Amino acid sequence: MTIARRVIHRLCRQRGIPFAAAIFALTASTTAATAQSAGTGQTCNHEATGNPVAFAPPPDGTKIRFEDVSLRGGAEQTRRELDYTSRAGGETEMEWAIHLASGQALAVRTFLGLLQTDTSSGTANSFDRNRYATLWPLDSGKNVEFDLTTSSARGAQYTSRVSMCVSRFEKLELSAGTFNAVVIDTYRQVVQGGERLPFDEVYTRYWYVPQFGIYLQRVRAMFRQKREVMKQTRRAISIGG
Repeated sequence: MTIARRVIHRLCRQRGIPFAAAIFALTASTTAATAQSAGTGQTCNHEATGNPVAFAPPPDGTKIRFEDVSLRGGAEQTRRELDYTSRAGGETEMEWAIHLASGQALAVRTFLGLLQTDTSSGTANSFDRNRYATLWPLDSGKNVEFDLTTSSARGAQYTSRVSMCVSRFEKLELSAGTFNAVVIDTYRQVVQGGERLPFDEVYTRYWYVPQFGIYLQRVRAMFRQKREVMKQTRRAISIGG
């Protein structure tokens, strides 16, 4: 443990702050904003704006190109581009076709903007949709907790406890443009079946942009036994349709 981590750990013990959350706040400093988490058991006492944002799917055929960067131990591991194209959706669900530069393709279905329900590769997420839906319409200070069970095509399965908090509204400046975004902090802790997973905690910050029904920036840090194992940043670099 470095000197900086020892100091942070001591302060966290004195002030009752989760150590993983504090370390994540430090290691994410290279991003446009620090990704943090509401975290299970933490408060989400942000003042409401009084102007909540409802979910609305984007126009069919909307195209978003993301740049995705993964870091491990502070060193870049991968950098790739992903092309998202929206397909016909409903009032609460959307389908996105995702194409990678390598030629690989994947179809992903989402529920209310952020949570994947299933993919064409056979991965599926099961959760209480009604409970998650109480986060909507989005406004500062709204929060929700629920269990999410992930299953793979090969039969592997694990369950996570998810905590989500709407932190604030802000302008998001990207190479793709400037957008009105809703910042949503999410903490995910694996509670069952995760013995073979490379992570047991995940902190994610989304910059959700209502006009597209999806985030345009996402910062995520994964931990295993309180040690960061990977950090991922995904940002929109172009938008068309």
